[in-house]
Amino acid sequence: MLELRPILSALWRHKISALLIALQLGLTLAIVSNASVVIKERQERIARPTGVAEADIVTAHFMPIPKDYDMLEAFRLDMDMIRQLPGVAAATISRAPLTGSGSSSGFHTKPHQEVGSTGAANFRVDEHFIDALGMKLVAGRNFTPDEIRMMESNSSERPTKTIITQQLADTLFPEGNALGKPIYFGGEDNPMEIVGIVERNLGPWPNSSIAGNTVFFPAIMDNQWYDYIVRAEPGQRDAVLKLLEEKLAERDADRVINVETLEEQKTRYYAGDNTMIKVLSGVVSLLTFIVALGIVGLTVFWITQRQKQIGVRRALGATRLAISRYFLLENLMIAATGIVLGVATAQIFNKFLASEFGQPALPLSTTLICAFILLAVSVAAALVPALRAANISPAMATRSV
Repeated sequence: MLELRPILSALWRHKISALLIALQLGLTLAIVSNASVVIKERQERIARPTGVAEADIVTAHFMPIPKDYDMLEAFRLDMDMIRQLPGVAAATISRAPLTGSGSSSGFHTKPHQEVGSTGAANFRVDEHFIDALGMKLVAGRNFTPDEIRMMESNSSERPTKTIITQQLADTLFPEGNALGKPIYFGGEDNPMEIVGIVERNLGPWPNSSIAGNTVFFPAIMDNQWYDYIVRAEPGQRDAVLKLLEEKLAERDADRVINVETLEEQKTRYYAGDNTMIKVLSGVVSLLTFIVALGIVGLTVFWITQRQKQIGVRRALGATRLAISRYFLLENLMIAATGIVLGVATAQIFNKFLASEFGQPALPLSTTLICAFILLAVSVAAALVPALRAANISPAMATRSV
């Protein structure tokens, strides 16, 4: 184009300010693209299927006031009462998933192995657990009532049956056919036969590296760290929560009771992730706005400086479209320079963050999408000043100098 030479000449005369805008845009692209990949990774993590009917589940746990409180008897009486409440579809005693609190162990497929174990969260459950959590049994069977052991907290008794998640079954037995095979606690020789496999359960720590590796044992212990997990009929969750709180307090006032939904516990677990998403989204928006503001300011400044030049061009017959195009092209060249710098900086920045802080890898496609968006923002920011420049008449330009 015939305008490229005067544009390049003008940019060279104002090379410092043009370079600063290009560097600002490049740095913004590096930050925005890396922030975008973190936001996307956190959003996908939160949106993962949990494997349980979280929208219908209410949990309750209590702390007894007497020191000699009979926990196992309280469990039995409370469960008998809860299962009779209207709106309750199923109820069980265990630790609730998605709460950030639980226990884990290393498991082997052979006895007496002390290294190379596969980590998995573990739950002690009864025969109602799968139904109460709304999990899907994809192979084998559920525990039978006679397999559930009521144990004291200091018991050394080991379970002989277990149910595991499909993810753990695929990890321990990559050749398949995990059903009926034994697994072992790290270093022990007590076999636990896999009698059932459930489709999915993220366990207590959805953000951990072992999320989805979960083992269920047929046992209930008399300690205080159990939850009542109650699945309500569809649409009855809030009513069941209120009724559950009233009836538990009514049956035994000698304890402190806390009742909440599983969704509330999940939200609390992901509070840090949600905060990071909001903060990074705010940073991305703010940086984009600052870049747009800088481009507007620079374009307005240059137009003000060149009013005489614009007036002369208009007097010589330059159309309004030509004047607008001149400033848009000038801005486009600056933005393109900044984006080229930004793409390289974003990839280098990401490699550093990935190696030092474990940040997810930044796909080139994500960088290019962010670059396209920033390019569109820069053009849009320059558009209004460029259109105003096109309205400068030869007479106005002459008066201003």
